[in-house]
Amino acid sequence: EAFSHAYDTEPLVTLLPVGQTARIRNVARTSRAEIAVSAGSGSTLIITSAIDNLRKGASSQAVQNFNLMFDLPETMGLL
Repeated sequence: EAFSHAYDTEPLVTLLPVGQTARIRNVARTSRAEIAVSAGSGSTLIITSAIDNLRKGASSQAVQNFNLMFDLPETMGLL
């Protein structure tokens, strides 16, 4: 629930259903990120994330931050 609350409005982040695993093949050649949360043993959570570092790396992050700083749509130039 906390992850859902944190990422529900993020246009470039996909929170996967419980039990699924984030995979690079799902985000390759995109500016998107995937995050997945699964139950581990006991009180342990398993959190996986996947990005395409060439598209969601520092340059894409810079564009996203520029957009936010200048009140432009967050995804401008990224999708």
